[in-house]
Amino acid sequence: MKRILNTLCRELRMLRHHPRYMILLTAGILFSYVFFLTFMHEGQPENLPIAVVDHDGSYLSRRLCHELNATQGVDVVAIYDTHREAREAMQRQEIFAFLEIPAGTYSELLDFKTPHIALYSNNAYLLSGTLSYKTLSTIGKLASAAVQREVLRKKGLAESQIMGMLQPVEIDTHLISNPWGSYLPYVLTTMLPGIIGVMALLFTIYMTTNELKHNTYRLWIASADGDMLCALLGKLLPYTFWFTLLGVVGNIVMFGFCHFVCRGSFLALSATMLLFILAMQSMGVFIAGLIPDQHLAVSIGGIYGMLSFSMAGFSYPVDSMPPALQALSYIFPLRHHYLAYAKTALFGGTLADYWPHICLLLLFLVPGLVGGLLLMRQSVGDEGCVPSVSNNKQSV
Repeated sequence: MKRILNTLCRELRMLRHHPRYMILLTAGILFSYVFFLTFMHEGQPENLPIAVVDHDGSYLSRRLCHELNATQGVDVVAIYDTHREAREAMQRQEIFAFLEIPAGTYSELLDFKTPHIALYSNNAYLLSGTLSYKTLSTIGKLASAAVQREVLRKKGLAESQIMGMLQPVEIDTHLISNPWGSYLPYVLTTMLPGIIGVMALLFTIYMTTNELKHNTYRLWIASADGDMLCALLGKLLPYTFWFTLLGVVGNIVMFGFCHFVCRGSFLALSATMLLFILAMQSMGVFIAGLIPDQHLAVSIGGIYGMLSFSMAGFSYPVDSMPPALQALSYIFPLRHHYLAYAKTALFGGTLADYWPHICLLLLFLVPGLVGGLLLMRQSVGDEGCVPSVSNNKQSV
């Protein structure tokens, strides 16, 4: 304990003389929370600008425009006369999609023909283009069903018969722990803790390799009387506490002030956050021990951290990936944090449901021990020993 305390005091003195690192990291994390929670406060993008190209000018085309404008997700900002004008507006990024109604659409309906309505969307902006296209497609299907209902009414069929023909199977949708259909509980509850984890990973790599870069690693290990494990614990303990505190405060903001659904134990979520931070720090020590060069180690850590968002499974299901990538997803702590969160907050699970992910997060401490051994080999002098505190008079 004394060795850990000595290293901890040394690290706190260094942090006091160089506070800008923690200030910048904290500011970056706070900015991420404020940005995403305010940018997506509506749950998903709304009032996306779209347009209509009306070649028909009939009652039906005006009705379609009215229905589109009444939809919450999109906003009809213009009605163009030609396809070229709408395409150029899309290229200027003024609209994300447009609906083109050809001439004679209404008359073809009256003649019991099948008119065709064209939908165009700009999927260069994936979310906006997809949502715009989904809304336009839904309106087109509803318009077709409305026309069929009017025809069947003219034929004298009862309303129950008409609905049975138009919608033979009625779908009753229940979104688990998310009745509003909001993207926030699915995206931000993993993305924001993931940002904290990546910050912890990169900061661990930087602070560890900084000892090698400035040739102070002997002083660092000497502060723990040559015990590498105590030196690592004393060095990383204040950052573990700080990053975990930021993660817990972030959970309080999301599940408390933002009213995200949490059906399980908040204490379990906090414990999972602590294990996640420890796992990311452990991987940081492993990368620092494996790659002594600071710039290369931080770059490799950045690539590993960014890949963890793709391999976590909250944006694209891991089960749909190739088998090799499914196996690769196990080496990313964010994947296990996400699964533990989903089973705790969304499904209200207990420890019996998510204990495998807790064990896997604990297993990530092993690479940290390996990284500590690699750092110890680099810190040993030519004589194969580490100087003690009493033999070293240099100031820290």
